[in-house]
Parts: sequence; C-alpha cells; structure tokens
Amino acid sequence: MGGSSADIEALLVDITDPDDPTPGMLPAIFRNIVCRLDAASLTYAVLGRIALTLHEQARFVRNIEIDADLGTDGGERAAELVRETRTRFATHMESHLCKRPIGLTLRPCSYATETRLLGEALTRPWFGVPTRLASAEHLLWLWCRSEALDHAVNASALVAGGTVDLHRVQGLMRKTDDIEESGQQRLRLAIGEAVLSTMSSFSRHMAERRVGLDPNRVPIWRLQKAEAEDGER
Repeated sequence: MGGSSADIEALLVDITDPDDPTPGMLPAIFRNIVCRLDAASLTYAVLGRIALTLHEQARFVRNIEIDADLGTDGGERAAELVRETRTRFATHMESHLCKRPIGLTLRPCSYATETRLLGEALTRPWFGVPTRLASAEHLLWLWCRSEALDHAVNASALVAGGTVDLHRVQGLMRKTDDIEESGQQRLRLAIGEAVLSTMSSFSRHMAERRVGLDPNRVPIWRLQKAEAEDGER
C-alpha cells in the first residue's frame, strides 16, 4: 500500500474516543523523534505497523518503532532521545497520565546485517515529514527473529502482500540466526499462514459471488447451445 501520510493518517490513528486526545497525538510524536534523528544525521528506519503500511495495509498504531545506527554508545543515545520525547509529550506517553499511552521504541543496531538493511529504507512523506521506512525484507527478517505474537501476524500479512523477497530473507537469516534455525521455522510458519489466509479469502470471495448469483440465471453458453439446437430442427 503506497501513498502519502495524507492518504493513510486516518487509518493509522485510532481516534475512536472523541474525549481521548492521546491517539491523535501520534503524528506529532512521530515527527518529533524523526526530526531529532534527522537533525543528528543518524541513519534509521521506521519499523512496525507504520512501515508495514507501505507494503501491505494500514492498521491502527499506538507504538512507534525505530531501528537506528547510533554508534558505539547506541544504548545510551537511544535512551536519551526517547527520554527527551517522552518528557515533551508526557501527558500522552506516560501510563499514569493517560489511559492509552503512545509507545516509542528506539533500538540501536546489533548486527552488521541490520546496519546494511538500514541503507535500503525507502524515503516517503509520512505524517508531514520525509521519513525512512524499513524495506519489506528488513521487516520480515526482524519479525522472524522474534517470538512476539503480533510479529507473527505481521510477518504473515507481509508475505501475503507479495512484496517481499523470501529467498533473500532466508539468506539473511542463515547468516545471523544462531538459535537452532528458529528464524527459518518462523518464516516457514509465516509463509504457511499467508497461503492459508489467501486461500480463505479466495474461498470467501467465491462464496459471496455464489450467494449473489440469480438462481434462475441461465449461462450464455447454454442459451447459445439451445438456439443452435433449435435451428437444426
């Protein structure tokens, strides 16, 4: 799914309660952290469902996830950047100040492979600012290295979207997967789930078409055959 932030902002921001202003602050918080990274000339890629929107479809988002090359003191620098953003938007990011806080995760790269994948990020206007969004291969590689339930769901959706190079992701995991091929197993499960969901969607589509058909409708080929037989008599 492509398009600018103007096309998808309403789909990403979960404004279901008009009395709760926090979800509507997602774009402002997003712009703040992205502009901080750009001002510091840091290489980064936005991950999670915000990036998934570029490759599949938009879903409500309450957590901003970013992978960045922050240098040797990456952990400390990430903590500092997150702390500055949380301080500015405390009323919308602290659980004791709002009922549905917006989360921010800034993770420093831990593999050389990750650093290279940052270079493949796609720059798009997102929430009003030029933003580096992770490639499909970057997202799938990361999600298959995690046991998080939502990562499994997102991985399956990404595979079903058909924009990811599965062979390349397999190659990336062969180089970095050090936990008894767990990443390869998760990738196979994601592919299986994607195939099943695609087949299920097709079956539902055909069922809906059958329900919508007129039971008294005669196919055109039968009418033509009947006319030909009448002409021969």
